[in-house]
Amino acid sequence: MFEALQNEKCIVMACNIRIGACARGIMMAAKELDAAVMFEIAKSEIKYTGQPPKAFVDNILKCAKEVGFNQPYLIHGDHIGIKTPDAKDVNSAADLIKDEIASGFTSFAIDASHNFNIDAPTVREQLKDNIEITTKLCGLIPKGACLEVEVGEVGRVDPKTGEKAITTVEEAETYIKAINDNGYKPDLLATNNGTSHGNIYDKAGNPIPKSINVERTGEIARVIRKYGVRIAQHGITGTPFEYMPRLIDAGIAKGNVGTNWQNIALAVMPQDLAKRMEEWTLKCEESAKMREKKPGVKDAELIGKNIKNSIGTFKTEIDNLKGEDLKRLDEATKKGALEFFKAFQAQGSAGKVRKYIESKK
Repeated sequence: MFEALQNEKCIVMACNIRIGACARGIMMAAKELDAAVMFEIAKSEIKYTGQPPKAFVDNILKCAKEVGFNQPYLIHGDHIGIKTPDAKDVNSAADLIKDEIASGFTSFAIDASHNFNIDAPTVREQLKDNIEITTKLCGLIPKGACLEVEVGEVGRVDPKTGEKAITTVEEAETYIKAINDNGYKPDLLATNNGTSHGNIYDKAGNPIPKSINVERTGEIARVIRKYGVRIAQHGITGTPFEYMPRLIDAGIAKGNVGTNWQNIALAVMPQDLAKRMEEWTLKCEESAKMREKKPGVKDAELIGKNIKNSIGTFKTEIDNLKGEDLKRLDEATKKGALEFFKAFQAQGSAGKVRKYIESKK
């Protein structure tokens, strides 16, 4: 997919499917616009949405059959995270990769970006653990699968300055060159360029749009292009659509959109179900921790940040939506997907992927 679109001015949308039926409307929109698309789930999402790898793949295949979807698409293991270099953490990620491969995933994101030694004297030494962990796990990825890696933990704060740290050009090139030197060639690199995951709020508890450092992103994209690597942008939910052409011009090839589909589903699902999910969320452990850290935090922010944790608890009811309830979800999700595909200039990208695949047969 990314080989076929390497010279195209478009972004492939990667959709985190926390609520299974959301895939249907996205597929309908992709079909209408002939857009290439990815369906993904992060390691963290697997637990709180109740979707182990096999169940996730089965749902995508089921949705595709239901809506007659036959566009080129990838099933992606998003944020296969390794928080520490301890063997337990690395082996846990390895087990997940093996499970995803067996389940039918065709694309993988190894994320060891948390492993960053800010006190080391050189960039190469700062990235040492990330490079070693990523290299070890790259050996598990099947030949021909899509490979994404990450440098610069999203949302990391420099403990010395208190400022939000973003990935430097030197960090990106040092990291990619080291992975190449170790025998592996990623297709995509995720960086920390100022955005964050999920819904975000200001000090007063009001939702605010995301901020992406386009200039730094473009600088990195130009440098790593010679290694055959392009940029994967995480945390796009909340970024204004008028901003998207700048992201495309900066060299972004893949755009992760996750919380958006959750927000759409919660807005259109039966009010009683949504209300019970909100009530559960206000009582959950994550909300209790937020109250301790931020006394006076508003209920709207607690719900916006933590309602994702209720999805697994209410999964059976959500999965059983039928009739008008499912129709509303399909229509709302399709409308949102059409807007994103158009903003990403992805119309016709699926046809280009098909043509490329056929040329290789």
